[in-house]
Amino acid sequence: MRAISTAPCSLEQPGHGQLAGLTHHLYSPAAASSGGGGAAADAGGSSRGSGPPPEAGSRALHPAALNSLYSMYFCACFVERTWRFGLPLVLAFIPGGFQAIACLGFVAPLACTLAGPAVGRMLDSVYRPLGLGAMLVVQDVSILLSCVALVALGAGAAAGAPVASSPLFGLMVVLAMAEKLASISSELAIERDWVTQLAGKQNVLTLARSNAYLRRTDLCTELVGALVFGWIYSWGGLAASMAFTGVVAAAAVPLQLLFIRRIAELAPSAMLHGRQEPGAGWARVPNWRSFVENARLRKVHAAEAAAKRQPLLVRAREQVAHALDGWKSYFRQPILPSSLTFVLLFFNVVLSPGGLITAFLTLWGFDGRAMAVFRGGCATCGFLGTLVGKRLIQTLGLLRAGAAALLIHACLLGAATVLYCTLLSGPPELGPGGLGGGARQLLMGAGAANWPAPGGVALPVVIFAALVVMSRIGVWSYDMVNSQLFQQTVAPREIASASSAEMALCSFSEVFMLGIAAVTANPRSFPMLVYASFSAILAANLLFRTWARGAQPSVDLAIANAAAT
Repeated sequence: MRAISTAPCSLEQPGHGQLAGLTHHLYSPAAASSGGGGAAADAGGSSRGSGPPPEAGSRALHPAALNSLYSMYFCACFVERTWRFGLPLVLAFIPGGFQAIACLGFVAPLACTLAGPAVGRMLDSVYRPLGLGAMLVVQDVSILLSCVALVALGAGAAAGAPVASSPLFGLMVVLAMAEKLASISSELAIERDWVTQLAGKQNVLTLARSNAYLRRTDLCTELVGALVFGWIYSWGGLAASMAFTGVVAAAAVPLQLLFIRRIAELAPSAMLHGRQEPGAGWARVPNWRSFVENARLRKVHAAEAAAKRQPLLVRAREQVAHALDGWKSYFRQPILPSSLTFVLLFFNVVLSPGGLITAFLTLWGFDGRAMAVFRGGCATCGFLGTLVGKRLIQTLGLLRAGAAALLIHACLLGAATVLYCTLLSGPPELGPGGLGGGARQLLMGAGAANWPAPGGVALPVVIFAALVVMSRIGVWSYDMVNSQLFQQTVAPREIASASSAEMALCSFSEVFMLGIAAVTANPRSFPMLVYASFSAILAANLLFRTWARGAQPSVDLAIANAAAT
């Protein structure tokens, strides 16, 4: 999922909204096995228990419109996932690309942190198809223009021009901010608003099933997009891969708008926010009367807004008060340590799939096909993580399942960090163990200089990448635990404020770490980032285990209080 998270994301972390189905696993294994907790739906769409109550039907309010939504989401995900994989891969092979990757990785989440709330408020105030259509068009057009700029930037870099000093790079920075903000906003709108309107807010099973479909679509497009782009880049280079991405982005625009229009025709009542917004007739075949009517509605709403307008200072005070209320709501939640644990995982911007590890692996010999396999493996292990998380929750309960998921994550990345420290922290041109110290040579053994190289890549690098891939199982398993804790313990009237505050902290952690990478902007700084990332993972484990040791009574009380509100 692409939502601010959550995804996991470094730019690739999982998003909070991906597992936001209304599932109901009980905390203790004994209670879960008794079936007394009602329906429990997992990411694969299965359920157990005594079944949903009569009001929680299993049929969507608008099933045909919901199917069109899945198709639209596939188009949006495929374009965004392909670009998100291809951009750092291409930049990694351009001289000076490491600094470009770090800078783009820094400004993209920064744009979401600063402008995300304003865009979200805008989406809440306009006709749903109009707002979502605008976000998807901005996303696709930004990707298309970025492809053109990147081809020109690559040609200039081949001639010896520095990447970061080119005016085209400044254009790419602006486009990256617009694309990231639009993609996050559109995904949040689809996953947290449109699905609820089309499936029915009280249809627990349908919501869980819809969330599962969206999650599978997300992971499948990430897998397919990475494999296709990696093959095209290895076969045709920069120009061919950018041409493919640009054509896909351009072709997605009319398809997405067509699906949005079909949804608006199939479920017109679900597209309104309870009032007649300006633009509510845009999905119908346009004629001069509709344009006149929309213009009249815009004037009416503008007049109403002007009549209610308050002085700037008063509005600023109200916004600050609302923001403070949201933070207060977040910090008084009984599951705050679990949420802060999730935030700490976002400090891991290196030992997770993203731009920085793409640059590192390409320095060690990974080509486009190898990077495609790496990213596809991460997506596959993410899917496996949902299955493992389900099994852990059923057998251990939520708190112990969270501890187990974090332990899996820490053990795999701990092995990757040890491998990096001993063999890969030297310059790539010297090979594994290139720093050449006596202790290192003793640790590596007599045959250290002749490591096998499957596919032209040294075996320690392959093992390092495999450990990072497998660690995604732990990340996605814990994401399930944290999401379910939020669903069951936070009161409905506070869940939006608490979730927004958590997403803001996750974005800040990304900006902080990627800002360090952008300031250093040198492959030699990679060891520092590796150690900082693993330190955050250890801190997350320590925080969650310390809290979970005595948290069960307070969590049970929070579940009861949330159910009573």
